[in-house]
Amino acid sequence: MKKLTITTLVGLVTSFTLLLSAPTKAAMDPVVEKALQDVCYSSLSNKTMSFKQIVKSYRLSLKDVAENVVCNGEDIGTFAAENGAHNTANFIRSLQQGHVEIQELASL
Repeated sequence: MKKLTITTLVGLVTSFTLLLSAPTKAAMDPVVEKALQDVCYSSLSNKTMSFKQIVKSYRLSLKDVAENVVCNGEDIGTFAAENGAHNTANFIRSLQQGHVEIQELASL
C-alpha cells in the first residue's frame, strides 16, 4: 500500500511539473489537479490538523508531500510561509528536515 501511495505522489508531482513546463496547455487529469489544489490550499489554512486531514484523505504520506509537492513554482513549505501560514510552514519544514546522518569520527 505504501508503494502505491509513493507511486501516486510521484505521478502527481510529475504531472504537475510537466504541466508547468509544457509550452501548450496540456490537459491534466481532474483528480490529480483537484488533489494538488486541495493540498496547496490546505497549506495556506495555517491549521496543521486541516493540512494533515487533507493529505491523508488523498492517501498520501505527509513526508512525501512535504518533500515533493510544488505550489506556484515553490516547494510547499516556502509557499505556505510566504502566504502567512507560519504554523503550517513550520510543520512542513519539520517534515522536510527529518533526515539525520550520523558519521563516526573513527572511520575518517
